[in-house]
Amino acid sequence: MKKITIKEVAEEAGVSKTTISRYLNNNFGNMSKETKEKIAEVIQRLNYRPSRQAQALKSKHSYLIGVVVADISNMYSSLLLKGIGEVLERSGYQMIIMDAANSVEQEKHLLEKLVDQSVEGIILQPSSRQSANYVYISERNIPLLLVDRQTEPEQWSSVLTNNRAATKEILEKALAQGYEKVVVVSEPIKDVSTRELRYETVNKVVKAAGKECRLLELQHEDQLSRDLAEILNNDQTRTLLFASNGRTLMDVLSWLIHQGINIPEQVGVTGFDDWNLTELVGPGITSVEQPSRKIGEAAAEHLLEKLAQPSMETEEVIVPSTIRWRNSV
Repeated sequence: MKKITIKEVAEEAGVSKTTISRYLNNNFGNMSKETKEKIAEVIQRLNYRPSRQAQALKSKHSYLIGVVVADISNMYSSLLLKGIGEVLERSGYQMIIMDAANSVEQEKHLLEKLVDQSVEGIILQPSSRQSANYVYISERNIPLLLVDRQTEPEQWSSVLTNNRAATKEILEKALAQGYEKVVVVSEPIKDVSTRELRYETVNKVVKAAGKECRLLELQHEDQLSRDLAEILNNDQTRTLLFASNGRTLMDVLSWLIHQGINIPEQVGVTGFDDWNLTELVGPGITSVEQPSRKIGEAAAEHLLEKLAQPSMETEEVIVPSTIRWRNSV
């Protein structure tokens, strides 16, 4: 099959090779919407595939975007990466995926590797709340965008969901069912802004209602079964378990099923995220469905805008979650 050249694309689109080159490099300037749509149509119809190596040499662009997630093994990260990848692929960028494994040290090592590989930008789910850990990236003039979590002080744009509002809504409706105590089950919350925010919101809502709130912070594997057994067996108070993320929610449900504890007759259950099993377990679990894929798409789009307009102001982009109301509370 004959290889299509940039000259042929330009002739078919009725524009200059320079215009095609600008389009391929996301340098739209004063390019009209009609011109962009025409070029896109011709590129697709002719199945034109530009040589990224040649473009990189000419433009001094690597067309590489680094993406570092805190834990690649969960469904949130999978959907997040899918959203990021789809947007970057459409724009001619390649994604380098790194897994920090919830380690600040590992994360630092991976970020340094990405900088050494001349990535044009980095999308990061930070393992630390300390902005000082990431300042050196900006000092290298590499755009940095945060997803899911924030750092302090806030220095970079971020794409998040409405953690506070979603948590507040689900708790207020749950408490209306007569629960006297809420137990927040969470992985360690230190340095993870989303876990801290969700716990703080639950605590505030529960205390405002005059009820009891307790934090069960999981530090090791056997703690969940031991502490939940103690809480539920030694206290007949009507209790609601709030899991701070999808993995914790799955662990809580697994333990309850294994113990033969009925939901919601013996204990109420809710939390983040709405993974596949939440609809199938017991009566169906009321949970917060985070738009992970959409967060990824928004993050990639925002970073590409930042690459095109380096002087863009820092902003916080909120992609709303959806509460899936079922029968577990």
